[in-house]
Amino acid sequence: MKIPQITIYSKNSGVEISPYEKRTTGKQSEGRIALRFFRLEGKSQPLRFVVNPSEGFELSRLINRICEAGGKETLTHKYDSSDGETITKLAIERYERNNRQGYALSIQRGDENVNVSTTASQFLYAAEFLRHLSLSQSWVEAPLPTN
Repeated sequence: MKIPQITIYSKNSGVEISPYEKRTTGKQSEGRIALRFFRLEGKSQPLRFVVNPSEGFELSRLINRICEAGGKETLTHKYDSSDGETITKLAIERYERNNRQGYALSIQRGDENVNVSTTASQFLYAAEFLRHLSLSQSWVEAPLPTN
């Protein structure tokens, strides 16, 4: 089985963007998009940020706008767990350091964060891939009809 997926690597981290399926007991499965951030060094756990298809489309739109006009945008998810409230922030930005321009996708959850810097072409490719997944992951599992 072939699964659409892209992985962007920076010096010591990366982000993998792929389809995801939300499964909840007693409910229909639904399509989602997962952004899995990881470090290439050490044994830290990857951080996953799961968005619904409309959020994937919004991320695509924001990446295109930031690539053109600059700036930084953040998408925040909050959820309750047995450990209390968990807040995860996904940031997309265009930055300038030492008279050089760069782009980055980063995630922050508690004390952990992973920053993946990239080129303009990879940044825009991620936007296009998110746009594609926003359509292909817009589904809900329907029960089979009984005759």
